[in-house]
Amino acid sequence: MIASLIILLIVFSPGTYRWLVSSFKPVIYALVIAYLLDSLVMLFIKKLKVNRVQGILLSCLIVLGLLGFSVYKILPQIVDNISNIMSFIMYGDVDIAQIVTEIKNKIDNRYIQYITDYILHASESIRDIINSLLIQLYNIVMSLISNIGSSTLTMVTSFIINIYMLSEKEDILARGRRFIHAYFNERKAKEILYIFGKANKIFKSFLNGKLLDSTIVGIICVIAFTIARVPYAPLMGTLIGFFNMIPYFGPIIGSVPVVAVSFFIDPPKALTALIIIIIIQQIDGNFLDPRIVGENVGVSPFWIITSVTVGGNLFGVAGMVLGVPVVVLLKTIVEESVEMRLMEKGKENTEKNNLRK
Repeated sequence: MIASLIILLIVFSPGTYRWLVSSFKPVIYALVIAYLLDSLVMLFIKKLKVNRVQGILLSCLIVLGLLGFSVYKILPQIVDNISNIMSFIMYGDVDIAQIVTEIKNKIDNRYIQYITDYILHASESIRDIINSLLIQLYNIVMSLISNIGSSTLTMVTSFIINIYMLSEKEDILARGRRFIHAYFNERKAKEILYIFGKANKIFKSFLNGKLLDSTIVGIICVIAFTIARVPYAPLMGTLIGFFNMIPYFGPIIGSVPVVAVSFFIDPPKALTALIIIIIIQQIDGNFLDPRIVGENVGVSPFWIITSVTVGGNLFGVAGMVLGVPVVVLLKTIVEESVEMRLMEKGKENTEKNNLRK
């Protein structure tokens, strides 16, 4: 019912939907933070044998510690990287012809020669396209920077609300169960609670695994880029880690700005960055992701790509990330429903055969 209402608002009244999301943004963020942190709280409770309040305190301290370290050590480098890139976009003189000519002279390959000749002939139009893209990127980044103040206040408020949500988890869940039993019959209530339980298991498994996997990938990329002297290594590695949350398309989306920026600043480093990304993605796809997220999310590549595409069109980056667990949940529910119907029909057929005898 709630999902149907949200879909109707998105389709028929997008303005109302955006207003509601904006109004409840701190609560929505708090719910996401609490949902992700609850797994860490439960881990502390089980492994360290602490009570829930102590588990919440430890989890929040770890998060605040990581944020403090990022603000003190990593964030200044990222801000400096962004500042340098913005200066390069606004004032840098990108001579595509010179860059391509240097590559042509260094690499003796007929395919490379053909590509570089084509680029040289079309250099003026390519330059206009690149300048247009760089200006758009500049506007997006400046918009993000201008919203840092309000976003910080929202996140602080959300983090405080998250603490109360975690501490009152059992009471909130109990009230939710009571509400469902009050407005639905016993059979329907059990079905709804079963779906919520299944959704919780799927979403937590996927999101926690993907978050850990992407963090590891981001750290490896930062280290590898730093060793290889790829321009703006902290920022570029963070971008790769962030977009790695998106299945299939994430590595491609993340690699584009990394390779593009490296190409304009130091062309040979673009190839180095691309090779590093490919190697790390192979390691992630064959070793890290299967062990952390799971060897199979339960749906074919076609459904994963479709869910990422549709989710991205409807809800942006969040939709691209959440599209996969939503499809896995729907697939699980439909398959179990079909199985139950087939079992019931099988029983009916058996009873009819018995009557005929």
